[in-house]
Order: sequence, then C-alpha cells, then structure tokens
Amino acid sequence: MSMSRRDELLAKLFAAEGKPSVLEGIKVVELSKSNLAGSMVGAMLRELGAEVVKVEPQGGDPAKDYSPYGVNVKGLGIPYLIENLGKKIVHLDLEQEDDREELRKLLVSCDVIIDALKPGYLDSLKLGYRDISRENQRVIYVAISPYGHFSEKAKEFLNVPDSDLTAQSYNGYPSIIGNPSVRPAPLRAGVWAAWMMAAISAIVGTLLALYERLRSGKGQFVDIATHETLAAIHMYPILVGFLFGRSRPQYGFIDYILYPFGIYKVKDGYITIATPFDTDFRALLKVIKRWDLEPDWRYAIDRVTDDIDRIVELEKELKKELMKYSARELIKKATRRAVLPMFRRLVGRPVVVRSYTLKEAIGEKHWYIRGSLFKVSVNGKELMIPNSPFRMSETPGKVPVERLKDILQ
Repeated sequence: MSMSRRDELLAKLFAAEGKPSVLEGIKVVELSKSNLAGSMVGAMLRELGAEVVKVEPQGGDPAKDYSPYGVNVKGLGIPYLIENLGKKIVHLDLEQEDDREELRKLLVSCDVIIDALKPGYLDSLKLGYRDISRENQRVIYVAISPYGHFSEKAKEFLNVPDSDLTAQSYNGYPSIIGNPSVRPAPLRAGVWAAWMMAAISAIVGTLLALYERLRSGKGQFVDIATHETLAAIHMYPILVGFLFGRSRPQYGFIDYILYPFGIYKVKDGYITIATPFDTDFRALLKVIKRWDLEPDWRYAIDRVTDDIDRIVELEKELKKELMKYSARELIKKATRRAVLPMFRRLVGRPVVVRSYTLKEAIGEKHWYIRGSLFKVSVNGKELMIPNSPFRMSETPGKVPVERLKDILQ
C-alpha cells in the first residue's frame, strides 16, 4: 500500500510499538457479570495500559456464551473474547467467606474498582465503597447501574438487571426516534447507545478522579446511572421542548434541529446530505433544480422539525428529485459551489457525501494507513478487529494483539 512521505512521518509519530502507556502501574478490579458497559470500561482502561483483573463467578461470566452464529474460540464467544483480551480472569464464589476475603484483598490493593453488579450487593458483603475506602483512601470506586446507587427509584429497580434495552426504554429515548410514519411506535436505537454512553461517562469519570487524586491524594465514588448518561444526548430535545412549551414529537429519521440532515436514496445507492445554513439549503435547491420550493422553505424556521406533517411534504419532494441523480453527480455539483471558503456562507454549499456500506467502509485504504483495523484468522475465517481509538503520539492506546494471536494458536 503506497503512502506519501507525510503519511509515513505521521504514521511513525503515532506508532504504538516501544512506547509507554499512560495508565501503566494502575491496578483495576472489574466486577461486571454480563454487564457489557462495565466490561467496556475495563477494556478501555486496559488499552490505556492499566492492569485489569476481572472477577467472575465460578463457571465464568455468562456473557462468554454470546456470539453471532455460535462462533467461538476455545469456548469463548467473539464479543467476550475481544472485550476481555489482556485481562486477568479470576473466578470467585462470593457466597463463600474465603472467596470474599480473596476479593477484599484485591479491592484494598487496587486503584480503581469497576462495580457493575446490582447496586448495594458489594456493600451488603462489606466490600462496597464505604468499607473498602476505610482501608484504601486512594481507591476510585466506579459504579454502573440503571438509576445509580441512591433514591427510591434506584431501590425500586434494584433487582432489574442493567441492560441497554431496558435503559433505553426507561429513558424515553425510543419514543422520539421511531418512524414518524407509524406513530407512536417507539424504536430502540440500533447500537448500544445507553451502555456505550455509560461506558464513556465511566471512563471520563475514572480519568478525572485519577487526576484529582494526584492533587488531593484521595480517591472518590463515581456513581454512573445509565439513564443519566443517555439523557445527556437528549439535551436538544429537552431544551427545545421546554422552550416551545410542549413535548417534542417522534421525529425518527429527521434531525433534532436541522432539515435536511440525513441519508437519502439516489440512482446508484445512498448519499448523506446536510444543510447547516439557509444558504446551503438554497444551494441544494439549485443543485437539484427545484428553486420553486425556495419561497415556502427559505429559512430554518420554515423547516422546524417539530412540525412532522409539514416537513414530510418537503421530504417527499427532495426524495423524488434526488432519485434523478447518481451519487457522483450530486457530489460533483455540490463541490463546484463556493470553491473559495470565504464565500461559502454567502453562496452556500450543501454537504453531500456518499453513504458507505460496512463492506465499502472497511475496504477504504485510509483505515489501514492509520492502522485502525487489523485482521486475524479464527477457525479459518478472517476476523476484522478495530484497533484502539486512543491515537496519542507519546502514550498511545494498545490492543493486545499478541495475546489474541496466542489464544488463536
């Protein structure tokens, strides 16, 4: 694969080989039985160099059995295998006193505890934050649960397992992203939006607590409620609904605040269109030769996405026109507009890019120049694994590829 001189220099700058990791020396104990948000936190801390010990029940984490089409490596499902690469796995029966003592020793000697079990369970065993922090004042205790560790609501849902599906359902998120044409049927977001937001919030909380510990010498309790983390991405719907004095509707494929801002079918596939400014929208109308629509839809306030029935009228017109063009034709026409950046806001230029399939995306040589993906063989089949997203020139994140190769042999 050919690379420019600049690409070679930058690839060398961000190469991970031979460089230290930012969390070297940090010890993490993870308790996340089937809670993949907790497992993701342990995986990301491990990528950053932390030593992670995962405590599982006797017989192992049930999550090890989950795998698409039953594909597994030595009895381990692919998602479990990837999320737990490089972690040290310890099996303990916390109903047994000797095993509880073993866990206590691990907890009082570590820097970070990831508690993704039922709220209050470790506390009932005298292994929660208040007991461990008496012996280890520097410990950072990161708990992940649906409603957090306090309030009557948290108590009411104590025995409901944390999951991405229930987190989204309790949060109300599916009620606004369902298809407006089949209202009011809600729709779950297709990725683990709630669990991923919880994991990212837990990572940020952990790193901030580690930073604060450098200043104060003290650890702290980081209480992550999955619903709160998902609510953070509700910001615009909540604020706009408050300002309008009514709940926002189910806008589904339409963006919170902009229109058009989505994926559209064309003659030979799909494209993505965004018009962040009114001038960009007008430029789009010129590109598709529908200036007749301009008087009724000129300003952003004309295209407010809360009026679903009205915006669907414009949606039908745009879809009909876009089907007359190929993706290449539209991208070329849009790119020709406002070549000089200083005139872009005046003349307008819609953002038009091709919408890739997953197969097309992983065929892009860009990801291989960056080292974003690597391939391994599993049972004679090629498996594509994403590399660590932490691209840092001095202390990059690292996926333990060598450990994976050892397992596969």
